[in-house]
Amino acid sequence: MPVVGRRVAPVTALLAGLALLALPRVAEGAACCLSATAFGTGRLLPWERFALGVRTALISTLGQWDADHRWQGRGAYRAHDWRSELYGMVALPWRLELQARLPWLVTYRSTAELSETGGGLGDAQAGLRWDAIRTGSYPYVPGVALLVGVLVPSGRPWYRSGTTLGADVTGRGAWVLSFATSLEWVRDPLFGRIDLGVTVPLPSERDGPTGPTRTRYGTGLQVAAAGGWEVARNTVLSLIAHTSWESSVLYQGALQPDSGTLETGLGVAASYRVHPHFTLHAAFDTGLFFRGLGRNLPGRMSGTLGLRYGYF
Repeated sequence: MPVVGRRVAPVTALLAGLALLALPRVAEGAACCLSATAFGTGRLLPWERFALGVRTALISTLGQWDADHRWQGRGAYRAHDWRSELYGMVALPWRLELQARLPWLVTYRSTAELSETGGGLGDAQAGLRWDAIRTGSYPYVPGVALLVGVLVPSGRPWYRSGTTLGADVTGRGAWVLSFATSLEWVRDPLFGRIDLGVTVPLPSERDGPTGPTRTRYGTGLQVAAAGGWEVARNTVLSLIAHTSWESSVLYQGALQPDSGTLETGLGVAASYRVHPHFTLHAAFDTGLFFRGLGRNLPGRMSGTLGLRYGYF
């Protein structure tokens, strides 16, 4: 889920004795495992009890879409974010999986006459995943997962900024509920995945010059389509296309015209399992900077590196 004005992106005990040695080697190339650690937070591998990961991304703003879907250059304005994130996943009974992630941001903003740096804790996220049908369980039947989540406004929102350019803004300032489903097809050495999501921001209140004000960000829809190929043993390359749309903002109960958002992007990712417990990640993602493919959002480009540890 995005920060303000923005819109990344992804299991039980192992048998003892000889199976402890054999199962990772057998399952590393199995259908159920191709995309589990391919990009984003992903999911647990079938034999893992929990997983921890860290990733860091450099994000640069190249311009802005206006309310009429027109792409505008950045001019003298510069914005760069260094976002680091710790995430974890824990296997629960009944094919449930608990996920959480906590980001930290370092930011830089500048114009021709002014520059600022800032940062701090971003908005934390937590969620629950249920694998209704595990990926690879049945031939020609996709894996089906249902997810619910919440974004916690632990970052600093724009209305609490103490800087001119907003370099200290690290969060959205509102609780956001999310609901999603993920469908995944696998035919070794290929996989394909479709993710459909809905975000529902809750109203947020703050003190204004004339008294308390109430704001509610618009409901959001997200669609992502991804595919990947195991090009070599334990090495997966992936491509993902994604778009997100959000309806107009409600301020004091009134709909704010031309305040909805749209973002479309394309990304590539690579993962390499260097050890049964450890996986390295690298990814590149960019907006598509053409008229009609964005609205009221900055256009950004990012590069990400990460390391994941899975315990079994």
